[in-house]
Amino acid sequence: MQTKLGLIHVYTGDGKGKTTAAMGLVLRAIGQGYKSCVIQFMKGGYYTGEFISFKQFLPNNDFMQFGRGCIKQKTQLTPYQPAQEKPPVHILEESIDCGTCRWCFLNDDTQKQFCTEALTHAKKVAGSGEFDVVLLDEINVAVHFKMIELQDVLDMIKNKHAQTELILTGRDAHPKILELADLVTCMTQIKHYYDKGVMARKGIEY
Repeated sequence: MQTKLGLIHVYTGDGKGKTTAAMGLVLRAIGQGYKSCVIQFMKGGYYTGEFISFKQFLPNNDFMQFGRGCIKQKTQLTPYQPAQEKPPVHILEESIDCGTCRWCFLNDDTQKQFCTEALTHAKKVAGSGEFDVVLLDEINVAVHFKMIELQDVLDMIKNKHAQTELILTGRDAHPKILELADLVTCMTQIKHYYDKGVMARKGIEY
């Protein structure tokens, strides 16, 4: 039985919980002494709970964001700021409703450039052997919207370090990515409070 690291996980589907599950796995790994790196594609809001937790409580691990920041933030991150640079954490005011404008998810040439930079760093991190666990959050979405090339992602997966546990999240995972995975979990939406008009909530969705 294989007990060492080095497997490939995919969390996909239209239901809520893909990033949440992956972050839970990363937290578990860190608790067991593994060094982890999270790279978020198409996300740049560093007011999110997971980003704040990493920066404040997990300094020996890394968290990189590549995406548009929230226009309601007073300051923005550069495309890549490693954990050791300690960027200021700005939390959105309680009165601000997140999830209505969707500006941060605008898929244009700027977003494509962010995704290209994210993939460049993902290749380095996944292949370096520096990290035991690497999470590529929303990379499936980046492929689906053609922000990055599928073949580049497949090559990255095939060339990852042999002992690096790799996690890929995002809906609409490509069948070829699923073929390479050792574990595939599909989050199926049965019911969602968003349909009742409940917007993203601090501490739950971000």
